[in-house]
Amino acid sequence: MSRMTLTEHLCDLLRKDTVWRPEVMRTSEFDSSSEEEEVGDEQLTPFHISWLPLSIVESSQFLGICALPGCKYKDIRRSLPRDVEEMQSQGVQDVFVFCTRGELAKYRVPSLLDVYQQQGLTVHHMPFPDGDVPKLEQCCQILKELHVSLENNRRTVIHCYGGLGRSALIAACLLLQLSFTMTPNKAIEILREHRGGGAIQTVKQYNFLHEFRERYAAYQESREPSTERSVSR
Repeated sequence: MSRMTLTEHLCDLLRKDTVWRPEVMRTSEFDSSSEEEEVGDEQLTPFHISWLPLSIVESSQFLGICALPGCKYKDIRRSLPRDVEEMQSQGVQDVFVFCTRGELAKYRVPSLLDVYQQQGLTVHHMPFPDGDVPKLEQCCQILKELHVSLENNRRTVIHCYGGLGRSALIAACLLLQLSFTMTPNKAIEILREHRGGGAIQTVKQYNFLHEFRERYAAYQESREPSTERSVSR
């Protein structure tokens, strides 16, 4: 028997209706197997990872940003097996996912997190709503885990639905955190150069970014005294 490619293997599992979980899933939970076969390569929506060089903030690492792999919504037709194969071909090791589980179901990739894990990727699922911003504490946790991944030389990608709003916001916050000379407007400019003019999509995201450094400093300061008080007692 000839050796199967990753794409053939994933599609075969989809046909067998055992999508990346110990238990068998119903076909209705992932009903794209027929489309994987029917949609030709020329009809698939291109999948692209933008690699943001962190050398702009004096780091040797790169941060990948992309749209939702395998998404099938409106005129978007991506292949999950092919997109995961592309991520692996680019050496991706860690994936930060900002989509909610409801979104993953809506965009017909409900088993995405399981697929990542089955293919050996480390998954950081830290969701917040489309067009919205994370709570400051959640944002700090995301950035903390991003730092760990990058400092350990892990090839890291972040994504939401389109890779423009939530992902660009987190990437911009990372730039502000890594460099005291980086400004919010410069961070937006950099993200738009790499992801297009739609990066940082809403007023709420724009305001969050401009207030981030001050709010982050206040958040850190508020945590330190409480720690000191608990020790002194």
